[in-house]
Amino acid sequence: MKGNYINLSTHSGINGASGNGNGNGKMSLGKSIKMYLTIFIATTCIYMVLYQYHISREPFAAAEVVKHQEKSSSYIASYLWSPISLLMANSSSNINTKSTTTSTTIAPITRTTTTTTTTAGTVGSVGQKVGGASSASIRMVSLAATEATFISSSSELRSGLGSESGSVGGYQKTATTKTSTTTRTTTTTTATAGVLATTIKLTTTTKAKTSAKTSAVATPTASHSENGQKTRPTFVAASEPPPLYIITPTYRRPEQLAELTRLGYTLKHVVNLLWLVIEDANKTNPLVAHTLDRIGVPYEYMVAPMPEKYKQTKRAKPRGVSNRNRGLEYLRHNATEGVLYFADDDNTYDISIFEQMRYITKVAMWPVGLVTKTGVSSPIIQGGKLVGFYDGWIGGRRYPVDMAGFAVSVKFLKERPKAQMPFKPGYEEDGFLRSLAPLDNKEIELLADECRDILTWHTQTKKNAPAQALNRTRYKNTNLEYIDKLLVRP
Repeated sequence: MKGNYINLSTHSGINGASGNGNGNGKMSLGKSIKMYLTIFIATTCIYMVLYQYHISREPFAAAEVVKHQEKSSSYIASYLWSPISLLMANSSSNINTKSTTTSTTIAPITRTTTTTTTTAGTVGSVGQKVGGASSASIRMVSLAATEATFISSSSELRSGLGSESGSVGGYQKTATTKTSTTTRTTTTTTATAGVLATTIKLTTTTKAKTSAKTSAVATPTASHSENGQKTRPTFVAASEPPPLYIITPTYRRPEQLAELTRLGYTLKHVVNLLWLVIEDANKTNPLVAHTLDRIGVPYEYMVAPMPEKYKQTKRAKPRGVSNRNRGLEYLRHNATEGVLYFADDDNTYDISIFEQMRYITKVAMWPVGLVTKTGVSSPIIQGGKLVGFYDGWIGGRRYPVDMAGFAVSVKFLKERPKAQMPFKPGYEEDGFLRSLAPLDNKEIELLADECRDILTWHTQTKKNAPAQALNRTRYKNTNLEYIDKLLVRP
């Protein structure tokens, strides 16, 4: 029994020792958990402090922080994600900084195109003189943009129309000047605490484009004062390339302004050219002068009325003869070189014919399409030589050609002071070419690929009846009152 008690006591001692060991292990585990929780809480607090400090010093990252708070499930979890947010905010901030720097430094050269529309009180035909100009522009500039645009205010420009006294149809004469500006920009960028400072140095070179041709010199002179035009440039011929003198007879009719406009914009493609517009009238027409100014081709506008004895005849009238002879008189007094050409305003022209005729020495000829029943009027060339003429009506003429089918050298004309066009309907071309004698067929130059091509056409224009009178009571204070002033009535 005693032995058993000893064994039991011994056994119970062992069990007690084992129980004490388990208790110590549980205590050690609890201390470890407390220690880990303490470290976790301390670390979290440190991250929270760093996170709040980062928010206060980095305003660009605040947006990113808000996004993460909205995505988190709880307030505590948002702070658990704060280290990742901090890293993401730093990386995004760096990216934004790099992209901003790149956008300001990657293109140090910018090009600016400027278009300025100017309303002028005085306008010429070439080398236009602009005076008393008024313009309004809105400037749109952005540092991030690579182009700056200048836009003219149309309302401001329209307000000036119709204010000038003596203007045609209530509209003021306007001139448009296009200016191309090249701007070189050097950009230096400095970033400090999220503030971007930009210094821009501008060096501007401006090239102005005007409608004047480099081969023509314009000098202002008084002309057409009765038409409300104070001054306009005149034409001074340059030696290279040889000048062209285009003589165009015209007369008052409904199609007059339309045909002059069509021909004028064809001639505008030809350099070193003077357009002699001569009207069969006793005085110049403000509508014609206004049209010529608007087209912008160097011109002289004159009048040469048909003699009364031809106006009274009931037979065919020699139209355009007095006009053309007036042009020949002008060239004898004002021209020394170049080529003259009779260009009617109801024809169609390929501009290459003007460059071909520019270099002739005496007389040149070429085919003209849409003439008479043959459909063409042309010299006949065989073996490279002029052997005759092909035309729907020969009529005993030595030179059965169309008015648009020949050109004459100014020097060759001035050597024949009596050369002029006769007042004989149907024989104007033949009579003028005969007056240039002596002239041999071998001296006539053949243009348009030796007369194998058609570069001019006698297209003509459909005749229109005069416009009926405007009912000024019904359409008072409307635009029709202005348009009515632009209609040409015989």
